[in-house]
Amino acid sequence: MDFRSDILVHRDRLYRLALSLLGDQVEAEDVVQDVMLKAWEHREEWGSIERPLAWLSQMTKNQALDKMRKMRPDPLPKEGSAQWQHPNLVETPQSTEGLALMQHLISDLPSPLDSIVRLRDIEGLSYREIALELQLSEDQVRVYLHRARTKIKEKYLKLQRFGL
Repeated sequence: MDFRSDILVHRDRLYRLALSLLGDQVEAEDVVQDVMLKAWEHREEWGSIERPLAWLSQMTKNQALDKMRKMRPDPLPKEGSAQWQHPNLVETPQSTEGLALMQHLISDLPSPLDSIVRLRDIEGLSYREIALELQLSEDQVRVYLHRARTKIKEKYLKLQRFGL
């Protein structure tokens, strides 16, 4: 495997992933730079990596989530806590709080649902591309995407109704 042709070519996609999680361009750039450095440091493992993009994406997600924890003085409240009941927590999905909440709801999905939502709704990949990337059938991708969107919608609506 070659750094330029197999690792570096994914930098833009990794940046979009980090940006979708963090919502901050500078922080997303830092995450991608850290991931590129980690990939280089683990170059002796490259021979055993079958899907470089999946490997890099997972590192990017982990790095971004770590950065989110460090950036946020008080972590997102657990579902059902009093803070989730606050009427101004979510006004619209476009608001800063709403965007952070949507990012959290996506991050809270189990794997591979979180990856499928990001690849489809953020990256804009086709069902076929996602199926190849995640080694699933296109039908599985469609079913998982529907389940993921349903879970996000249910949790979001529950918050809109303040748990009622």
